[in-house]
Amino acid sequence: MKKNYTLKRIIRISRQFWCLMVLFSFSAFGQNLNFTIDTAVDDGVGITETLTMGSDTYVLVIDVAGTEAETIIELSPGVPDLIFYLGNGTTTNPFIITLTKNGNPTNFKLNGMDYDTVEDGFISLVNQDDNEISANQEYLVGSGAITITNASNAANITEFKIIQPDVTDNTDFAFHNINIDVLDTLTTETFTSLDNEVSVLPNPSNGNIKIKNTGVPLQRITITDINGHKILTQNLNGATTDKNLDLSSKLSSGLYFMTIAAEDATTVKKLIIE
Repeated sequence: MKKNYTLKRIIRISRQFWCLMVLFSFSAFGQNLNFTIDTAVDDGVGITETLTMGSDTYVLVIDVAGTEAETIIELSPGVPDLIFYLGNGTTTNPFIITLTKNGNPTNFKLNGMDYDTVEDGFISLVNQDDNEISANQEYLVGSGAITITNASNAANITEFKIIQPDVTDNTDFAFHNINIDVLDTLTTETFTSLDNEVSVLPNPSNGNIKIKNTGVPLQRITITDINGHKILTQNLNGATTDKNLDLSSKLSSGLYFMTIAAEDATTVKKLIIE
């Protein structure tokens, strides 16, 4: 409900000046970035914020799979201090946050993220393998930082998810100031190598497919439709052998894209369902 943030002025936050600007620094982990969300763009599919440092371009992608529920809004009316939240009352979550560097997926370390809420509620964070980054806990009316309870699960990740266990909390919580350290970029070379190691058969299919694998430990698959909406994610848990998947009940006829991820590379396969 948009009125939670534009009509109810029950949240007043004292902002430190660094929250009003993009911060860059180098750390032991690599490039440090603070995505304030103040320059984020909602294209109707997802939310992106782009930061440029020298010759490098970093894009943070914020998506709620299969919906257009992601919403950017001013924290206080008339103040260019933006936040993102689930704005259409959807019962779908979580948010899924990923990062690219110069157009390539990249690993990163999540250092922290701020929240604002108009009602008490619960939030948790997990990484791409659903390992806990922030334990499910209650956050009270107001603002503050999400507590990272398992820092090891926040390091060397390809994505993280914001989960609101009670869907009635969806429109109460908003987020911004995502601070990360950039790690290894998944380069074109590793992308191409993985592309040669795995294949999807048959294609076209009725949804019953096999991922042929020459021995690469595969971590997960993600399937999106032609509009970029994420349909499903499935963990492969380091499987090095062929994997049979029955997607017939999950995918209707059409063209999809299957992203297959290993530990240090990803590749994308077209998937046609008849």
